[in-house]
Amino acid sequence: MKPSSMFTILSAVALSIALTLPACSDRGNVNGPRQMNFDIAQFAIVDYGDVQNGVEDATTETEMTFNSTLLNYGFVNGDRPFVPGDPAMRCMQWFDRVNFGKQLGFFFKMLNLTDDQKTSIRDLARTFQQNMKPLIQQFYDANKSIIEDANVKRRAIMDDVKSGKITREAAATQIKTLNQTTRELIKNNPASQTTKVSMCGERNKLLAGVTAVLQGDQLALWKAWIAKIQDPCAP
Repeated sequence: MKPSSMFTILSAVALSIALTLPACSDRGNVNGPRQMNFDIAQFAIVDYGDVQNGVEDATTETEMTFNSTLLNYGFVNGDRPFVPGDPAMRCMQWFDRVNFGKQLGFFFKMLNLTDDQKTSIRDLARTFQQNMKPLIQQFYDANKSIIEDANVKRRAIMDDVKSGKITREAAATQIKTLNQTTRELIKNNPASQTTKVSMCGERNKLLAGVTAVLQGDQLALWKAWIAKIQDPCAP
């Protein structure tokens, strides 16, 4: 889903919340000491689709790599916003392709959550991120040799450029094909599929956990929200 489309959905959901939820009788719930920063990455779903995007294509200038910030999960640390246009994340292929409807914090901060709900959601989000980090490492380890082999082939292509056998433009075309072939190999790697199943399990546990925390109109809006998010676990 394009960012513009998702922002349209965000606006619609925000309006729905404003019209359907009762006013909070205790404003301390929102502005009190337990208010949370829902814009941070901790509240974003990182799923198998993002991990696939973590594989950054080779070019005539660079080798194929796996994004280091995604691999070390450094983007979750601290209070840095995880929002469109975050300058700290620019030029990272996986971040550029993030569907920001998966930043659940955008949704949570629109609700009049109680302190207990905030705490429960925070704990669910922490558990999800803790469990996803080793699975991303698992995905990388399973496909490291495939990426390395692609880089061997890329270097051979660039050697042909240096020797004058082919032009740089022809090399770019060959490398584009190499990228596509490599992505198919990664996708069809049985170990990738095993990791995908585990990642989808963690995603489903997070969503089910949040569903159990919300009530009434919150729950109805939540179900409408997540129904609009593309699911990489769907058949």
